[in-house]
Amino acid sequence: MINKEFDYIVIGAGIVGISLGLAILERSPEKKVLIIDKESKPGVHASGRNSGVLHAGFYYSPDSLKAKFCRLGNLELKNFCKENSIPILETGKVVVCQSKSDVSKLEDLFRRGVANGVDIEILDETELDKIEPAAKTIDKFIWSPTTAVGNPKLVISQLAEKFIKSGGKFQFNCSAKLVSANDQVLIETIYGTYSAASIINSAGAYAANLARQVNVGNQYACLPFLGAYKKSKLVDSNPRRLVYPVPNPINPFLGVHTTNTLNGEIKIGPTAFPVIGKEQYKLSNGFNGSEFLEFYKAAKALFKSDSVDLIGLAREEFVKLFTKPLLNKTNKLTNSLNSNKQWSKYPAGIRAQIINLETKTIEMDYIVQSDKNVVHILNAVSPGWTSAIPFTRWVVENQPLLR
Repeated sequence: MINKEFDYIVIGAGIVGISLGLAILERSPEKKVLIIDKESKPGVHASGRNSGVLHAGFYYSPDSLKAKFCRLGNLELKNFCKENSIPILETGKVVVCQSKSDVSKLEDLFRRGVANGVDIEILDETELDKIEPAAKTIDKFIWSPTTAVGNPKLVISQLAEKFIKSGGKFQFNCSAKLVSANDQVLIETIYGTYSAASIINSAGAYAANLARQVNVGNQYACLPFLGAYKKSKLVDSNPRRLVYPVPNPINPFLGVHTTNTLNGEIKIGPTAFPVIGKEQYKLSNGFNGSEFLEFYKAAKALFKSDSVDLIGLAREEFVKLFTKPLLNKTNKLTNSLNSNKQWSKYPAGIRAQIINLETKTIEMDYIVQSDKNVVHILNAVSPGWTSAIPFTRWVVENQPLLR
């Protein structure tokens, strides 16, 4: 028997999935909404393992969805935290130059931030001591006062509680498979088969896999990147602002940086090391055959691309998995870390980056596709956590299937 109890079913209980459920209920409180997830609780993977940084929104192309929603998401997520007594560390961030060649890139970054409507300044290096004396730069730096740090797990917990209070339901320990049945798509689970007028595939690293089950997004493959950090107790000489380098403009990664945490620590990282498994949080963790095949297809596409040197990236990032090389890299941003005597591992995360097999490029923006009765959120990586609330509201308002 097919369960037809729910009007909307969301696959994936990360911040995007839960925000989608809330956006639906805020618009149509009478509707029945179910969120299913293969784990035992919400936010187990990317949503609960991200850096916690609320990005300001100046990294992204002005015509992108990321630019559209990051700046607004920064404000809305801060307001959500304050309304729910979730602590926020209002640090701000400096982006510094490590070489003369970085200066022109920094200026481009500043112009992009202005175009995106972000509160941002570009200042002379003589001003850096007034804002973050522990950092160092060459010629100029960017000051981003709205960048902050939150607690992803507390945010997820409060969003999930709000979803339940709004009338939504969760079904955990529930792996899903999409199957085509004539002109609609059904969801097969160990609890039975579900049918709904609208299904939203928001399965994060597994979204492309689910989409391919119903012949959508066949040009995409997921290439996981391991984001590993080291942490230490914050000491007086450490930065109080976040300190970032000027990023490589052709990569979706922001580079090794320093991040202050809400519990009095400083962490350095992340790495961006390509791995095979979507949950391979340690190199010793396993992976399955289908993950290896997908990794092979994605890596093969990038090997043929002039835009990304995957082997060079892997070689460089592997070294950063070890404390000393990671510290050496971070010392280009600040000299203060020599005062930290003990470093330990901080829980790693996986960035599930989508690769376009046809264009042989890394997809830099969010990707939303609809087919039959399913909306597929195929790419919602960083700044997905910051952008989730306005991004998902936009999805609900603009996808005909969800009206």
